[in-house]
Amino acid sequence: MSQQSLFAQRRRLLRYLVGGGAGAIALGLLRPVAASEDAELENLCSIFPNNSRCADYLQGEQALDLAGNPIAVDALLPTLTPGEPLPVTGLSDDPELTYLVIEAGPAIAPYGIQPVCTHLGCTVPWDAEQNRFICPCHNSQYDAAGRVLQGPAQRSLPLVTVAVKQNQIRLIDRAPAVDPR
Repeated sequence: MSQQSLFAQRRRLLRYLVGGGAGAIALGLLRPVAASEDAELENLCSIFPNNSRCADYLQGEQALDLAGNPIAVDALLPTLTPGEPLPVTGLSDDPELTYLVIEAGPAIAPYGIQPVCTHLGCTVPWDAEQNRFICPCHNSQYDAAGRVLQGPAQRSLPLVTVAVKQNQIRLIDRAPAVDPR
């Protein structure tokens, strides 16, 4: 094979590589951007709900009272008792309930508790008389923030992120970036 034909083959290969790379870049620029921006904003606001880009964005699902009605924060806050978790619905996954953590003020904490026992996965109801979550399966007990008080469970109850915006309580099916307990 002559040296000229080798150069011609190399040039042809380089043209294919450059053309393919330019085509890939062009296809990447033509894809719909809006859907990916919404997904990125949902992800950002789920992790950092107080980020300035999330000021008007309502991520997650709206919390509902046990009758299935949307909850207005301004009407709810005066009725809350700090330290007593408030059951709400709104997330489609099991369990059906999520407990809002009520802090002094009263104020709604930026996290909610999923009442699923970390021992065997039983649904753990709030016992107002004993002021704790008590598992009906094996008597594991958790405080109002979901921390283990008595085993056999070894881990705290799982958390979800809660955002309060535009007079709504929003439940985000993701653990907070930092466990506040």
